[in-house]
Amino acid sequence: MPAYSFEAIDASGQSREGVLEADTARSARSLLRAQALIPLSVKPVGSDHVNGTGQRSGLGRWLGGGKRVFNSTGLAVWTRQLAGLVSSGLPLERALTALTDEAESEPQRNLVASLRAEVNAGSPFARALSAHAREFSPIYTAVIGAGEQSGNLGLVLDRLADDLEERQALQQKLIGAALYPAIVTLVAIVIVIFLVSYVVPQVAQVFAGTKRSLPFLTTVMLSLSAGVRNYGWWMLGGVVLAAIGARVALAQEAFRLKFDAAWLKLPLVGKLARGYNAARFASTLAMLATAGVPILRALQAASETLGN
Repeated sequence: MPAYSFEAIDASGQSREGVLEADTARSARSLLRAQALIPLSVKPVGSDHVNGTGQRSGLGRWLGGGKRVFNSTGLAVWTRQLAGLVSSGLPLERALTALTDEAESEPQRNLVASLRAEVNAGSPFARALSAHAREFSPIYTAVIGAGEQSGNLGLVLDRLADDLEERQALQQKLIGAALYPAIVTLVAIVIVIFLVSYVVPQVAQVFAGTKRSLPFLTTVMLSLSAGVRNYGWWMLGGVVLAAIGARVALAQEAFRLKFDAAWLKLPLVGKLARGYNAARFASTLAMLATAGVPILRALQAASETLGN
């Protein structure tokens, strides 16, 4: 049964907002009137900028625009809460109802209510999650689907929450380690651009009146400075177009396959990529095997966690 977000006025004139389940928007308005509420707005949950597959469409989807309901930390916390409720023996529908009531924001409440409505309609939980691909990755959905099929959803959710928390901790360590070099590199680039575009032309005027030949490195520096001043914006536009072209090309499966194969052959980066994917595959496989997922289903789900 679909979920609808509503805005209504009660008998005292106070504004009321919330989410309810109904077959159609007309049925939702009838339910509101039966509760002595005057409906002002009734909209399907998650209908804004979303296509029929639950994904954002058009330029917004391509650019990754819009704000996600769950960040990485929020998803880990939500998964841990759901795991605790399901592991305690609470049915999935009631667990989602409890999380809907405890949601901290309206978008989160609408998202969980939509999941609950899909589950109430008989849809598998993994399929309901896949309808919101921006919030739940294919890896997340595949692991949940494997847990559903094995009948150990609570244990799989608990292991998945552990994995998300460990990944979040690792990400924070990597960001902390890379933050200082990134700032230094950015400052160095800004200084070099300033020197080449402003300081070097001032120095060049000193040599303009001399008849002596300049050293090779000085000539190269002056030519580089002239190129940045004359074609700097064109260079920046070329970099932006190259980045857009690379993203479009990587969206093509054939090109992505060749790119991934070449990436694995790089001297240092390839070794790191192989090690990272192997560790990720082994971690997911261990999590599913511990939860009692059949080995063939576990292998299939673990293979979907590989980024290459």
